[in-house]
Amino acid sequence: MRYLVAETTWKLMGLSQALAESGTLVTRCDQGEDIDAFQSTGEHDLVVLDAGALGKHTTLARLRDARPAQPVCVLARQPDHRKVAEMLNAGADMVLPEDIPLPELVARLHALSRRAHGVALGEMDCGPLRFDLESRRVHLEDVTLSLSPKLYEILEFLALRPGRLATREQLLNHVYGFENEPAPRVFDVYLCNLRTQLANVAGALTIETVRGSGYRMMVREAGTADGSIAA
Repeated sequence: MRYLVAETTWKLMGLSQALAESGTLVTRCDQGEDIDAFQSTGEHDLVVLDAGALGKHTTLARLRDARPAQPVCVLARQPDHRKVAEMLNAGADMVLPEDIPLPELVARLHALSRRAHGVALGEMDCGPLRFDLESRRVHLEDVTLSLSPKLYEILEFLALRPGRLATREQLLNHVYGFENEPAPRVFDVYLCNLRTQLANVAGALTIETVRGSGYRMMVREAGTADGSIAA
């Protein structure tokens, strides 16, 4: 997954580092006035910001308008119950004290982001595949697929959105953020390698190319012949 972190405090700078060390992709916004631009142009599973940025650089309403389904977490300095209620009612999904220990904060953010995709635990099944979202590994029965970090990110992105079309731009943005993207041919090689890894389960799970539009993961329900998507 990829998180947008507005690094306007030392705590959030440390959080970015802790997230990156956990394997999470991080888009770092180090200028408060750029938060809205990063939010509207990027593809993120979660945005984290300090309460001090609200009103000064952005608002919860603007963040929600840009990405209605994306979770928003706010860190606040000794928030009282009234302030927490105000921010939750204004659009925040989670409000946490800024002095929360980093390991707990990272765990809370991971729980919030995956539950936004309907995944309650740190593992999820997608057809015959089992994803360990914490260790960032994918298992097929007793075999662990040999995936590079970028291949894992592409596969995870599609698996969290089964049946939904993902454009090439969305996938590139997710994997690379605002860094230099590879040549189109390189991305085609990634998809080819990923399909090779999934060749043994092609009857149950496939990555379809929708010409001129993008890609989507199709998961066939056990016992069906019409390509139904698993819920």
